[in-house]
Amino acid sequence: MERHRQWHTDKRHFKKCWEEEYFFTDINAKAVCLICNQSVAVLKEYNIRRHYETKHAAFSQFKGDARKNKTRELLAKLHRQQGTLTRPSTAQDSATRASFEITALIARTGRSFSTGDFVKECLSIAATIMCPSQAKTFSQISLSRNTVTRRIEEMSRDIKEQFKAKAAGFVAFSLACDESTDISDSAQLLVFIRRVNENMEITQELAGFETLRSTTKSEDLFAAVERVLDTNGLSWEKLVGITTDGAPAMVGRTTGLATLISQKFSQCGGKVAKYHCILHQEQLCARSVGMGDVVRDVIKIINCIRSKALSHRQFRALLEEVDSQYKDVLYHQEVRWLSRGKVLKRFFELRHVIAEFLTSKNSDTQVPTDEKWFCDVAFMVDITDLLNTLNIQLQGKDQIITELFDHITAFRSKLQLLCRHLSAGNLAHFPSLREVNLVKQRLPEYAALLRHLDQDFALRFEDFRESRGDMELFSQPFTISVDSVPDHIQMQLIEFQCDSELKNKFMSLHLKDFYTHVSSERTSSPSQ
Repeated sequence: MERHRQWHTDKRHFKKCWEEEYFFTDINAKAVCLICNQSVAVLKEYNIRRHYETKHAAFSQFKGDARKNKTRELLAKLHRQQGTLTRPSTAQDSATRASFEITALIARTGRSFSTGDFVKECLSIAATIMCPSQAKTFSQISLSRNTVTRRIEEMSRDIKEQFKAKAAGFVAFSLACDESTDISDSAQLLVFIRRVNENMEITQELAGFETLRSTTKSEDLFAAVERVLDTNGLSWEKLVGITTDGAPAMVGRTTGLATLISQKFSQCGGKVAKYHCILHQEQLCARSVGMGDVVRDVIKIINCIRSKALSHRQFRALLEEVDSQYKDVLYHQEVRWLSRGKVLKRFFELRHVIAEFLTSKNSDTQVPTDEKWFCDVAFMVDITDLLNTLNIQLQGKDQIITELFDHITAFRSKLQLLCRHLSAGNLAHFPSLREVNLVKQRLPEYAALLRHLDQDFALRFEDFRESRGDMELFSQPFTISVDSVPDHIQMQLIEFQCDSELKNKFMSLHLKDFYTHVSSERTSSPSQ
């Protein structure tokens, strides 16, 4: 009985020859007729043959190649039918994905959620003109205001869940906190995080956004940071640094946010590095250059041209008439850090046209003719241009502290070089000063201003210099002297410096990428 049952079961397998012989095919272990799409109850040749002979005997007229062609035709028809049944699901999935992608773009560009309706209208018009057969498919993309809101909320929850899932793999992280007031007078605290995992992969993103309902004292800020860390499942023990702006509630020596976080971290037996935002400090230094009267005169002249519509139109017409490379002068905006340098440079390059225009208008405001004033403007153009270049170098994503401090160090060296050149009467690095009638008596004053600026940079970046030894160990591990590092890592550093393979990688890779090739045993201290 057992042998008979086994033989009977083996006979119930679909044979490829039945496709051409009986116009049947195998779908999910069932024999399905290619002609009427019906299936037989039991997978046996007798049942298949009986179905064919009783219902489709007329198809016996097909012989040889004609029968093969008919089989292929019926199979193709069946596949098209199957594709038609699955296409709505695939099209709907694609429409949903497109909705999410467009919503993410709307969110990234800060546009109104109602923009989705406008985007959908644009897609419908484009589809109707370019591919009318697909217009209905494009109409399935849901981009209403409510849908966009829901999509953003779903993506936000997903990002938070991903962040929490990755938090367990953080080896260390640092925070950057910024508190400001929005247009509705609500105080908002933004907490950014930069973290590193065991593979030395560095990532950064916004960790939390807290609204401060009442006061913005250091205790309120600290409580908000605690909520962000608790919400994201972050441990205080892995915090290594905090960066803030210069507000008293942030940097106060006794009760500032950075101090409170340092005290909290000291309870865990560690020490946290505290830094003042390097970009903010650079801008504070830039404001200390002086010559505020020169900048005010330039702004007054520009406002005289742009404050009246007729005067402004006539000035732009004059620029077109003289075929100037510029079409207008720039307004000064105090909140934009690069504004002062750009305004001064544009004014200096258009100084002759501006003077001619104001003279022709008999305006009460005129461009001064004093040579000392023009020398001061030219000096400020050259210095603010250098400061703007430094500011741009300090901007951007994925930079590390050693690179930022290198830019500051290089800028200080440039200032010292410029001081020496001014003392010697050398204007090689002052292109604007070379274009005016130089008043040599002003050069010592300019040199004094640059020395003061250098001292201001040295004072404000004192906290970075205190960490210079650690930064040098991180950025130059193969050249730093072993005697200059702590005793507990000296032996490990010697092994590190003698690894020729690592040294070759260090020479060929970016610093951030290099440490991803270093094993965790190499970067952890023996005491750990």
